[in-house]
Amino acid sequence: MEGIVLILVMAIVVEALIEYAKTIGKAFANGGWKTAVTQLAAIALGVLLCFMTGGDLFAVVGIEFAWAWLGVILTGILISRGANYVSDFAKRLQGVKTKEE
Repeated sequence: MEGIVLILVMAIVVEALIEYAKTIGKAFANGGWKTAVTQLAAIALGVLLCFMTGGDLFAVVGIEFAWAWLGVILTGILISRGANYVSDFAKRLQGVKTKEE
């Protein structure tokens, strides 16, 4: 069952990253440089803060990457989307973990 949970969590993460990339790509394509740069700055700040604090949402829910820093980077990207987004993401993770138990 643990493998299924891992696959579901990674699917949620990939969806989130693709949506973020689409938003930034669309902003650049439509001349929305300010929006794209703001979002990239938010990513950089989120990742920096996670490295500085050791923030790793994946480690908290029991998912470990082969490279520990990858969980920190992905957490930084997710938190760069904002509190609402992270809350929704955490609820999805809790739903996945609950189904496992």
